[in-house]
Amino acid sequence: MAEQSPAKKVRNQVKGFLCDVSPIKDTYFDAVLQHEGEYSKVVVFRPQDHMHFHKAVKARSLVTLEDVVLQPSKEPSRRMNVFYTHSSKMSCVRDLGEAFNNSLSAGPQTVQLSELLNMDTRPKRVSINAKIIQEVCKGDGFVWDGRYLPKTIYTVADTTDCMSLTVWREHSITVGEWYNITNVSLRDFGGKTSLSTTKDTQIISIPSQGTVAAVQVPTETIKCDIIGTNIKNLFICPYKHKLKNVTLSNPTIYCVSCNTHYKSTAIIMKVSGHLDLKTETGNVVKAKIEDEVIRSVLTVNPSTSRQDMIKSFIALPPMQFTVRENVIVKIEDVPWKTEIKDEHKINIKVEPVEESAKFYSPPDHGFLFSSQIRKRKSTD
Repeated sequence: MAEQSPAKKVRNQVKGFLCDVSPIKDTYFDAVLQHEGEYSKVVVFRPQDHMHFHKAVKARSLVTLEDVVLQPSKEPSRRMNVFYTHSSKMSCVRDLGEAFNNSLSAGPQTVQLSELLNMDTRPKRVSINAKIIQEVCKGDGFVWDGRYLPKTIYTVADTTDCMSLTVWREHSITVGEWYNITNVSLRDFGGKTSLSTTKDTQIISIPSQGTVAAVQVPTETIKCDIIGTNIKNLFICPYKHKLKNVTLSNPTIYCVSCNTHYKSTAIIMKVSGHLDLKTETGNVVKAKIEDEVIRSVLTVNPSTSRQDMIKSFIALPPMQFTVRENVIVKIEDVPWKTEIKDEHKINIKVEPVEESAKFYSPPDHGFLFSSQIRKRKSTD
């Protein structure tokens, strides 16, 4: 049976102290209600009451929220969710029999990673204190509102266990440092419990919390020949929305999500795909490759086609690939190997040479030697 909407559920009243009133978010705002030694999230669908909620917080008034919808909270640190709808009312309470507790935190309490790994797999938000052990890989992906945002996957650990953390957007994070990370989403992805930042996540540097296990995602560095590839390109607007039917020769491009026409020069192209790599032992490995690594090898312009990029990859000589969790994180030229023998071990044999009035020297065409990756410009 489908879950009932808040409007159809039994309405109640709840009493307590208000705190942490958020700014108005379009047609609603959030607050926290402290009651009976615990707290609940309040979602207010009456923006006109925003000032009344702020006054109640400032005065530490005891309030009653009447005609509200109550739901059990999925977050372990909250008692319930309170929906304050258009028919709800707020009034002051003269005697509740308790006082506001300043020591009770309204925010999510930190949870150890070992506890998270043993929790049920229903999505929930939590807060952790963890050390950044390793940057696994970088890339881009779609989030719930349809935007295509940069992401970085890290291995994090505390004194009890380790997990994978996906950090969306750009953050100043240093491997080896400890952080307090709040409002991260806990969920099961592909049978593996992992964490992901949300729009409400805050990442704050903290002192070391103790010794953690030195857990690393296995990294493989192999010499391979590229025998197959598939590359796709994606166009996004300045606000990271996906664009369809893009023709860069047009002076403007329309974004449906923004309801705005943008200059074609403001449009961003992101590329990604996979490579089929044949190792020296003959095995074939299929690995993902993201925008940043592709651009480290190929010169990619907004006008570069998929076919051009595919041809350029196939034309590359054998390269050295660094791979983590089936994702290519680095591509380099194959290191040159030079064997130098000891001088006294080198046998030199001198042959007599007939004298000649003519001396022939072959033309010197020169050669290029570089230890840097040779970027290939995409050509037809």
